[in-house]
Amino acid sequence: MTPSFEEKEISTMLQSFPSLQMDEDKRREIASHIRRERELLKQMKRRKKYAKAIGGVAASFALLFIAYQWMPPEVTPSVPSAQQMNTGESQKAQAAETSSQADMVLTLDSQIQEYVEEAIHKTDKAYQPENMTVIVTDPNTGEILGMGNLKKQDANDRVPDIVKAKPDPVAAFPIVTLAAAIEEEKYKNYETYESGTYEITPGKFIKDHNVGKGWGQITYLEGIQRSSNVAFAKLSEQIPNDSLQQYFKRFGFGVKTGTEQINEQPGKIPNMDTPYDKAMAAYGLAGSASAIQQVAAVGAIANGGELMKPHVTREARNHIDKGRRVISEETAKQVREILEVLVKNKPGSDTAFSIKEHTVAGRTGIVEKRDQKGNFIEGKYTYSFIGFAPSDDPKLLVYIAVDDPNTDLWVKLWGQEIVAPPFKEIMENSLQYLQQR
Repeated sequence: MTPSFEEKEISTMLQSFPSLQMDEDKRREIASHIRRERELLKQMKRRKKYAKAIGGVAASFALLFIAYQWMPPEVTPSVPSAQQMNTGESQKAQAAETSSQADMVLTLDSQIQEYVEEAIHKTDKAYQPENMTVIVTDPNTGEILGMGNLKKQDANDRVPDIVKAKPDPVAAFPIVTLAAAIEEEKYKNYETYESGTYEITPGKFIKDHNVGKGWGQITYLEGIQRSSNVAFAKLSEQIPNDSLQQYFKRFGFGVKTGTEQINEQPGKIPNMDTPYDKAMAAYGLAGSASAIQQVAAVGAIANGGELMKPHVTREARNHIDKGRRVISEETAKQVREILEVLVKNKPGSDTAFSIKEHTVAGRTGIVEKRDQKGNFIEGKYTYSFIGFAPSDDPKLLVYIAVDDPNTDLWVKLWGQEIVAPPFKEIMENSLQYLQQR
């Protein structure tokens, strides 16, 4: 018997996960279910429109079924059908199957997932980036409500993009540095410093991103608004030795988050043996971290100081996830207020990310990409933004990263024109949806 298209799809996926075993009967059973789902999805007019964005929703279902086979019984997720996702009660995916140990449901929200897919589709059409990653979470629980990735998984690459450790996490590391400085009582909004170029040790210079010109004598608050490297370098000097590295560990960097995605990478907390190394780490040009680690870390700022485990499954019955406190509520509040200023007021560098009706708090990250040897690749950048809203009572956190978009140089210099539209579309639509349901 000639294998069906769906059976071939499953075989291709299984080649990426050699530890999984599945007999032919099970493959045919899953393939049959996927065929039924595909027909329903076609009726929903979603597969054709967003196939390029995430490789097709049906493929995602196949991966979920494979995960069902791979996971131990006590954490087996229930998989929603397209029919269930298309009902009026589909705000949260409901269990399609009951486990004898515990009922589990997916946290993914079908409507928010649709917003994610549409934003990826539009960005791909406009800029043809090498890759794009989006994660939407509830920072209060760690639940992943939506996620998507543009690049199709390479058969030789067994690490899902959201748990792949990538160099220079310039969106999240500076936020942790700021939190550490506040927690250690080393930061004051209106204390001043000389921006521009700073010789941190003899022969070692830290320069602001405007070729080291800076903006003269400014406050630390303005420096953070302008994404001043010198501001973060000077703050790093005021944090006691080894403390900054400990704060990175406290916020979950350097270890796996424990999310359900397979082959998660722990990333690397950078070396901070010298003042220069410490300064580089403080504003994110060192070490590595995954998208999901950055989401978890900034989620702790959003929710009042507790690091939550990101997850896509949860118990169906009432269950409250508990986090681990990493900073005080007062410190988290102060960081939220500063991140809000970045988006709300000039000279904030992130005002393009503001939305109607709700205040946004967050920070951009622009970094030159590196090759496999760690050298920067000239002209190739990754643009990211991580933000939450409403800033005073966060309901959603959205992370977006766009790799090497095809666009004019002047747009590449800032990146806001690329990352802000999908962020705003996802955040605005999702908050409105949550209010109305």
